[in-house]
Amino acid sequence: MELLPQSREALDEYVALSVDDVEGLLRVIEGWAVKAVPECVALSVTLLDEDLTFTLVDADSTAERSTPYPSGASEPVYGESGAAYALDESGWADMARERAFAGIASTVCLPVVEQGRAVLNIDLYASTAHAFRDRVDGLVAALGAWQAGAVTNADLGFDTLRRAEAAPERLREQRLFDVAVGLVAARVGVTTEDALDLLAAASEIAGLPQAQVALVARTLLG
Repeated sequence: MELLPQSREALDEYVALSVDDVEGLLRVIEGWAVKAVPECVALSVTLLDEDLTFTLVDADSTAERSTPYPSGASEPVYGESGAAYALDESGWADMARERAFAGIASTVCLPVVEQGRAVLNIDLYASTAHAFRDRVDGLVAALGAWQAGAVTNADLGFDTLRRAEAAPERLREQRLFDVAVGLVAARVGVTTEDALDLLAAASEIAGLPQAQVALVARTLLG
């Protein structure tokens, strides 16, 4: 699998303390996923605190479908215990197939929890309908995911790809916002927390996105 170009761009700009090496994390997950599920053709990792998604994809095996996928109820994926994962609803799969990607026939989302709080979502995509049957438990153990939170076939439309494509712009907006917060704090003589509250209040009053308000603030104060 190859790193999505937008994910490469986002990784070149991404700086945070939460995950030191996102690309390394992606490659480790890829190794385990492909070993456990040879039909795996794509994966995404979403950093929940930053709301950023990074994606690896086999471009030769996946492509956006131009016509709706044939509808039909999906079957729940079963773990080694024999119990179906409770959040797997056939209706979700039916709706997702309306804009499914060719080459993606099943998915699983595995949240990673630290100290009682979800910090990552790992989404895996496979080319066959039953690729994850009897394999989810092994993936959960290998990837340190939260088994009870596993959800199957909820993203046949590969929405994480769209979020990954938007990651560079999200990072640029966040950087702009951070600069605006610093400018407001320095000009008004308040803490950055208070400056953040001021920008949020201005956004609500103006009925504009905070990123747009930040751009105005930077223009006026910069």
